[in-house]
Amino acid sequence: MARGYKPTYRRAPNRKSAFSFATGKLVAACAVLALVGMGAHLALAAPDGEGRQRTGLFSPSKPKATDESRVSFVAVGDNLPDDVIGMYANSQSGETGDGLYDYRPIYRAIKPYIQKADLAYINFETHAGGDEIGPRGWPSFNTTDAMVDAICDTGFNLIASATNHSYDWGQEAIEHSIALWKDKPVVYAGTALTPEEAYSIKPFEKNGIVFTFLNYTYGINGYDEADIPSHTVNYATEDRVRGDLAQARALSDIVIVAMHWGTENQSEPDEGQLYWAQLLADGGADLVLGSHPHVIGPLAWVEGAGGNRTLVAYSLGDFLSRYDTPNPINELEGMLRCDFVKSADGTRIEKIHWTPLVNHSEEGNYRIYALKDYTPSLAARHRAFEDLPNPISWLKEADAQIVGSEFRVDLSVDM
Repeated sequence: MARGYKPTYRRAPNRKSAFSFATGKLVAACAVLALVGMGAHLALAAPDGEGRQRTGLFSPSKPKATDESRVSFVAVGDNLPDDVIGMYANSQSGETGDGLYDYRPIYRAIKPYIQKADLAYINFETHAGGDEIGPRGWPSFNTTDAMVDAICDTGFNLIASATNHSYDWGQEAIEHSIALWKDKPVVYAGTALTPEEAYSIKPFEKNGIVFTFLNYTYGINGYDEADIPSHTVNYATEDRVRGDLAQARALSDIVIVAMHWGTENQSEPDEGQLYWAQLLADGGADLVLGSHPHVIGPLAWVEGAGGNRTLVAYSLGDFLSRYDTPNPINELEGMLRCDFVKSADGTRIEKIHWTPLVNHSEEGNYRIYALKDYTPSLAARHRAFEDLPNPISWLKEADAQIVGSEFRVDLSVDM
């Protein structure tokens, strides 16, 4: 890589998208919905007003009405540790090779920002398939059980799990991972142990606002839909997603959809992402969170068929990852922050901020930082930045170019 390297953000015309089209239609396998592990700190309530129905999920009492309800929210991208990061976590737990893992130091610098939010989203790209498998990297990823503890300790409580790596180590591994999350105080979507878990819409309440969280993937590596139990991983198909949105819209104030989509290493949305973003907006989604490309993408408002507006983060980038051949653009990531507000006038999204993050990667040191906290001395040691004369300036410039000017790019103010 030459000094002064600048990435190309435009679409590579011959690069294959994760979604393909035939006769104008997106072809995908059957999708299912899983929402399990409702956390006690996300108290469930009973929305029984016009256009809603009471279900067994909800408590008998309705939250006390107030003039305005507000929920703060943050979202980050793909948590994708490989075997080298796993070995680093092993070294942080005590003696190397002792079979113990501590991933918490990786998230220590970003933890204060995550814990400030009422709801904090992360895409759990790998499964935690069991310590017997151990940390594994590409092409079949696995992380050990301690990663689930570290994610919760950092403050994340909204977990997406439907990705192309969901089934990397088979049915037993994914069931092990789901069981771990079911015991945690989180809202979890994307994979399921049973058809009942997969096919039911489960709203939850926070601060007087009722949410539904949906999660889908374009597919899983090495398997077709018919190869695995139909309820295990949420495939994105139009009929399934439209039906889930209709139910969620009737039951909820806010509908959040996490989509594993797009073209790897491409920041510009591809045709599949644009198609699905419009479909989700037409179905009434309030917020769409994109993952899979491993680079950040733009933020945009998409107008739905009913005149509603849907906020779409086409890609939040990688949150934690490591590449044998690092590329600067893969180390730039983002954190979306906003408030969900409910008042007599309805619900809305306010205080939208995009905060650039850095996935710091050097031998024996893996950390995630807000770009405003990232120092020149750290940048000089990053494996991917050695050929950049001014890495921090490059990161700022690339972030502003990709995300767009409509939303605040928060480089310096406290979060």
